Amino acid sequence: MGTQQQNLTPAEHTTACVSLQVCAVIDETADARSLVLDVPPTLRERFRYKPGQFLSFRVPLAGKLLTRCYSMASSPLADALPKVTVKRVDGGRVSNWMNEVQVGDWLEVLPPAGLFCLDPQADTEKPLVLFGGGSGITPVFSILKSVLHSSRRPIKLIYANRDEASVIFKDELCRLIKAHPDQLHVVHVLDSVQGFLTDHQVRHLLRGSAGGDYFICGPGPFMDTVERTLLALGEAAERIHVERFVSPPDPDELLAEEAVARAAAMDSQCEALIVELDGQQHEIACQPGDTLLQSCKAAGLDVPSSCEEGFCGACMCVVKEGEIQLARNDVLSAKELTDGWTLACQSRPTGARVRLKFPD
Repeated sequence: MGTQQQNLTPAEHTTACVSLQVCAVIDETADARSLVLDVPPTLRERFRYKPGQFLSFRVPLAGKLLTRCYSMASSPLADALPKVTVKRVDGGRVSNWMNEVQVGDWLEVLPPAGLFCLDPQADTEKPLVLFGGGSGITPVFSILKSVLHSSRRPIKLIYANRDEASVIFKDELCRLIKAHPDQLHVVHVLDSVQGFLTDHQVRHLLRGSAGGDYFICGPGPFMDTVERTLLALGEAAERIHVERFVSPPDPDELLAEEAVARAAAMDSQCEALIVELDGQQHEIACQPGDTLLQSCKAAGLDVPSSCEEGFCGACMCVVKEGEIQLARNDVLSAKELTDGWTLACQSRPTGARVRLKFPD
């Protein structure tokens, strides 16, 4: 590692972050590595996670702190410690930095977040169909391992990669297939052999899997193809779960956008901000220009959040009453926006009364 990484110590952590030490590094492929994090007993409750969730990392580069989210490939049921997998991206500042991390280094980490999770009350008799493209395998692999550990639910994994050498978790997948031959069915789709996944191929691969739960993560065109085909086949939208990650802009650009959005909202007077959280209702104050998240935190409400920059989706909530202005959105789909979802960290009230509900 360079001096920036070596200079990070447990005492030097940013607001809302904690320092976790890397206790193992696993080379998955030529351009993907997994980092296992040592979570001390005092932080284990704070870092308790659900299969499919992610961790946000704050990385110092060129005098700035850049935030990136990486999904956990580990299972909270089957693995003792959390493990994230990072694929090196050409020109990717943080992914290249993370791929130089060594055992013993300290990383600045925000607690687990994300809603790309299987409902624990889901019908285990119905199939679970997982689509992973490239490094998008990471969150679905966490779900896969957790279901194998906890139930006999049938699982089909459709895993797309550039070529055989690009298959992350190849050996671990082989072991799981041998251990669960009647429960786990894995289909590999290689660009070098079959070409990019098409609607026709998805239809063929979904035979016998109707009415299941579907989880999709991977490159944009891959996810669009799968989601479009599932909807065309009549699968219920609420059973289709898509995880999208984007790289945020430069911190200076974010600050400029924040200043513009805050100034535009200064004339709005919200007389009542009502927050439904964990089955309870709270009526709190909202200062002009503050985001919904800022108002919740100022009132002492422990609402879900992570990056606070509008690209991770941890603070998603539903606007049940009133009007808000969403400044930045790199996460929510058109359907989610239509259904009333917003990002608390990027939304400001524009009416006198606003009611929010955070997911249970």
